[in-house]
Amino acid sequence: MITTRSIALLLALTTTTSVSAREWSDRSGQYQVNADLIGYSDTTVVLKRKPDDLVAVPIEQLSDPDRKYLETQTKDTITTGGSGNQVWELKSGLKFPGRIVGFDKHGVKIQRQLGKVYVNNQRFDKMPGVYREIIPKLVAHFTSEEIEGEKGLEDWAREQRGKPRTFECAGVMIELEDGILYCVPFFLFTDETFAMLKPGWDRWLAAKEDYDEKEKESFLLQAQTRAYEQQQMEARQIQQLQLNLQAYDAGLFDLWEVTMYPQAGGYGMPLSVVVPATDSQQAAAAAHQQNPSYVIGPMRIVRRRN
Repeated sequence: MITTRSIALLLALTTTTSVSAREWSDRSGQYQVNADLIGYSDTTVVLKRKPDDLVAVPIEQLSDPDRKYLETQTKDTITTGGSGNQVWELKSGLKFPGRIVGFDKHGVKIQRQLGKVYVNNQRFDKMPGVYREIIPKLVAHFTSEEIEGEKGLEDWAREQRGKPRTFECAGVMIELEDGILYCVPFFLFTDETFAMLKPGWDRWLAAKEDYDEKEKESFLLQAQTRAYEQQQMEARQIQQLQLNLQAYDAGLFDLWEVTMYPQAGGYGMPLSVVVPATDSQQAAAAAHQQNPSYVIGPMRIVRRRN
């Protein structure tokens, strides 16, 4: 459970401010932070404390003035740009506008019927141009065959002689300009974009059948991509600190701030994570468990407030 004390510790980790930031405080009024409002849901607000640092805070722990301030804001038009649409670039160089609305994992069935190719029972030739670019790449990825564009897909589908083939799309749901949602698999994104999306995806997978947790991750993803729109190609992590307040107050563990770096030859921005631990070895293990593709850097104990 995220507590008032844990929020105070999160707010105390930085004093960096931005020109457009406002001051936020917890219900006790003892802890303040200058931060930009990135987005909020019915239960959670996402604040940007510095260019590469987002933090998710339960709304119930905010001060009354902050909660009243949120009531005056429009959830979809908080940040610069307002629309929430970004221009996404794939490894192939294809660029397209769209709004990421959440993570997804489902089967994509492709079948040729009555001389036409269908994707999940929709005619392929009636789909948006960007998706007609994506589907052949999806098939090529899983079959290891060379499939060039729409004609290549039609030739491949013809060879299947009416047999349906299903491939898994694990990626993000993007709302294109036609208002319809489409799944874009992770392997099509640039390495920099995937590094930004992966931590949330890992949490989404860990939620399994927990609907509320998956909804929460979808909201956090939308907030994250809004921030991404403001400063493209800079990975950010949303820190969510889970604490047992009584155990912390009893001194059973400390909070450790752990700096982490991408593995050699990997991609991504350095991370700063906060974990509960009794010593540096335990802190390193906890931080690595959260971010297995990163290596441990400098660590420090977060100073307790009286």
